[in-house]
Amino acid sequence: MGRFYVSYEEALSLILDRGSNLGFEVVDLLSARGRFLAEDLCADRDWPEVPLSAMDGYAVRGEDLERFRKFRLIAEAPAGTKFSGFLGKAEAVKVFTGSPVPREADTVVPVEYAREGNGFVEFLRVFPKGSNVRQVGEDYSKGRTLLRKGDLLTPSEIALIASIGRSSVKVYRKPVVGIVATGNEVVEPESSVTSLQVRNANAYSLYALVEESGAVPVYLGIVKDSLEEVRKLLDRALADCDVVVTSGGVSTGDYDFVKDVIDEIGVEKVFYKVKVKPGKPVLFGERMGKFIFALPGFPVSTIVAFSLFVFPFLRKLSGARREFWFKKRVKGKLLSGYSRKKAERTEFVRCNYVYDLDRGEYLISPLTRQGSGVLSSLKGRKALMVVPAGVKEFPPGDCVEVILVKE
Repeated sequence: MGRFYVSYEEALSLILDRGSNLGFEVVDLLSARGRFLAEDLCADRDWPEVPLSAMDGYAVRGEDLERFRKFRLIAEAPAGTKFSGFLGKAEAVKVFTGSPVPREADTVVPVEYAREGNGFVEFLRVFPKGSNVRQVGEDYSKGRTLLRKGDLLTPSEIALIASIGRSSVKVYRKPVVGIVATGNEVVEPESSVTSLQVRNANAYSLYALVEESGAVPVYLGIVKDSLEEVRKLLDRALADCDVVVTSGGVSTGDYDFVKDVIDEIGVEKVFYKVKVKPGKPVLFGERMGKFIFALPGFPVSTIVAFSLFVFPFLRKLSGARREFWFKKRVKGKLLSGYSRKKAERTEFVRCNYVYDLDRGEYLISPLTRQGSGVLSSLKGRKALMVVPAGVKEFPPGDCVEVILVKE
């Protein structure tokens, strides 16, 4: 039968206890952005392997800079070449960013502090010994673990992988997520609408949310309020996809058929309904390693419930380490108070936020309109202020926890 009307914390625990990665595949490095690493990666060499110049300039012996201002220019060593001669007292080699520094040199004077002419270079200021030289192993040493399983591959990580000689990488497989909208009143955005119809905002927001999580969305269309049609579509969706996410049809109305067909198609109902606001009528189930999230139909509830429950689950299925599962949470200062009459549920209050650089803190302002149908309240930079169950009021100036839905 599953559990009924569980707390936010219990729902999240029940969800995350079920998920595990879906195996791995090897992808070209050019296609790896946003994936999660399925192997540990170690450095194949010290980098740099030899001392390198950090800028365009002149390589000299640091001890000579204290004694001489004018140096004899004996050679030039562009990046990718190496000066193989001997650098003597009061002598300089012209080097460039990335050039190997001559064996006897330990300091580079930048070109903007030098005056060159007639085979000599005169330095306009003294630099400390060791200046502007990248030492051996400054970035990393051979054998050091640079990236770990579950790391998110951003452009920085991809650059690091390329630097250790890899053009392909092992990553966890992306979950395939089927998206289903329900309701006789729901029509596609381009359709002509009457006052009795609703454009299908939910499926398109879910598609984007699934992409944002790193999974692969598959839009399966609108299913009408028919027990047989809902049964057929969900049965097929669970056969073809790793996860199915529906919007609508999960409350207690006569035509809310999603929750009714769950048992008929062999889905174990893990829980139904969560003590949260918005997003109370959420159902989570599993069938033979495939999963379904039935989310409420109000557009705000759909987006909030996805952010709270589906996003971390898809991240876990994608092989992410725990630190990447959740939307970013921060503490902030409440600029205006917030109160409510009932406190039985954990509430996620839509807010505007800014980061005050001078104060070094987030400043939080709850929105006046918190209705689940007010989709426009989520546009722009928004956060969800966490109001725990049992708490009725936050006065102005309180330190509150917020989830940055959109950074």
